Amino acid sequence: MSLLPHSISQDVSERLGRAVARTGLTPNALTVLGLMGMGGAATLAAYGKFWQAGIVMLAAAFFDLLDGAVARATDRASDWGAVFDAVSDRLADFALLFALLIWYTAADRFDRTAIVLIAVSLFGSMMVSYTRSKAGEFGISIRTGLGTRLERVLIMAIGLLSAQIIPILWLLAVLTNLTALQRWFITWRAMREIEQGASMVSDGRERPEDPPDSPFGGTVGG
Repeated sequence: MSLLPHSISQDVSERLGRAVARTGLTPNALTVLGLMGMGGAATLAAYGKFWQAGIVMLAAAFFDLLDGAVARATDRASDWGAVFDAVSDRLADFALLFALLIWYTAADRFDRTAIVLIAVSLFGSMMVSYTRSKAGEFGISIRTGLGTRLERVLIMAIGLLSAQIIPILWLLAVLTNLTALQRWFITWRAMREIEQGASMVSDGRERPEDPPDSPFGGTVGG
């Protein structure tokens, strides 16, 4: 279960990817442009230029969304590209939250609540990604969640554009950690199903062909 839809039709994705590919931009180049844009947004936010940072952030997020479409449309998808994109996303998340930390730790703007919320949000966003990564090592694919990166980017952009930083940090702190717990539960359910299936096979019983859906959203499995 996710708060927002995370996919578009394959036809639309391919057309969009091919259109962008005609400009000569490669998937990795789009990832770099997105990361640079996020860095620019973070720099603006660190100096308190919030609405400007929000605009730059949304533009950078658009580049970040295009890299996958271009990779699929041009048959350039690769394991390295996936790793590069994932690491770039984590760097962007850290940069934006660190920029807010710089703003709120200044002597004339010191805000203990904001600092705590930034730390909790950073922890939660890292755990969301780490849980998915560790689950993948055991063949468990988790692509859903209450607060995936798409939701987090949009929430942060709204907060910057409206200059309502503290309420947005509260929302991020709660949502990211709830999502991490959600993914922990999905992983636990999937691993228990795998273990039960292996036990049934060893006992000579037939293993269920299709695992049940998680009550938190998304079919879990390899």
